[in-house]
Amino acid sequence: MGAAAAYFLTRLGVKPLLLERATLGSGGTGRSLAILRMHYSNEITVRIAHESHRIIAAFLEEVGAPSGFVRTGYLLLAGPGQENALRRNVALGRRVGVKTESLSPADAAKIAPPGFSFDGVAAVAYEPESGYADSSAVLNGFASAARAAGAKVQLGTNVTAIRVADGRVVGVDTDRGRLESGAVIVVAGPWTPDLLAPLGIKVPLSVVRHQVVRLHRPLDRLPSHPTVGDVPGGLSFRPDSGDVTLVGVREDPAERDTFKQSVDTDVAEDALTLLAKRHSAFADAGWDGGWCGLFDITPDWHPIIDRVPEIEGLVLGVGFSGHGFKLSPAVGRALAELAVHGRASTIEMQPLRFARFEEGDLLRSAYGGTVFA
Repeated sequence: MGAAAAYFLTRLGVKPLLLERATLGSGGTGRSLAILRMHYSNEITVRIAHESHRIIAAFLEEVGAPSGFVRTGYLLLAGPGQENALRRNVALGRRVGVKTESLSPADAAKIAPPGFSFDGVAAVAYEPESGYADSSAVLNGFASAARAAGAKVQLGTNVTAIRVADGRVVGVDTDRGRLESGAVIVVAGPWTPDLLAPLGIKVPLSVVRHQVVRLHRPLDRLPSHPTVGDVPGGLSFRPDSGDVTLVGVREDPAERDTFKQSVDTDVAEDALTLLAKRHSAFADAGWDGGWCGLFDITPDWHPIIDRVPEIEGLVLGVGFSGHGFKLSPAVGRALAELAVHGRASTIEMQPLRFARFEEGDLLRSAYGGTVFA
């Protein structure tokens, strides 16, 4: 989010400073499953995902760097009782411009690899243009393009406080000294509350640990497969290079600074068992470790993208709830517009405003409070 915002700030004539407390990609970006899909339950999220997909798919032309985008097709599997919700989401996507359709399990079987099981699936959404990308490539592409346009990226610099005077931002304190600025964009993920609490601003945020299991599937039985969001199974999986399949599973409460960064053995076993129900080849897949990352989650599993009402010049992008990478280009542009012009003009972000939680105007998901929002 920071690199994307920096890039779009340069497009607006600003030469920003991006502060990173460690190295680029050391937070959630470097641990993302990096799935690109556009199936969501709310128009605002569909619009952001659609525009972000467009930018990442054409990243070389748009930004001047490769994104590692691979078009695999995306299947969203919904369980019994979710058929109408899925069809509404597909209709919403089509209105926004997403190429998508609703399929019966029998029709979806014609798209899926031979032997793929739709047991327990009542309806399927299909996006032929979706897939995955390389989160590190996108991050570094944005950062390099921003630098080339005059932005500065300062690594190893921990922001310790946001400085405010007379109701407006005047800069930040860091472990390397004080910096003056009339505008600050906060995209600090799970560490955001530490920066806002001293200003009297409470962010409704919780932190969970998401696991990514790395498997080697038998290529002779399953050469490749689409990217899949399996709502009944509670996981997502996608192919990677060679015989690798990556599986994203579980959202468990975690301690932000001390969470276990490796995959749990029982979770890997459960993932293999669940995938074997979708295709028998996974019963003979080999587990090759994996990694874990953090989701910063809001009560409705959707981010806050807004100016902080009480403080002029303070812009907030937080609570991406596992959707951050796939939304980052359009969100980065919105954050830049909010910082420079006071409002997001390319895509209106009003549904993601800070005050919606106090107002009780939360966004709803067809599939409950999960990463499939």
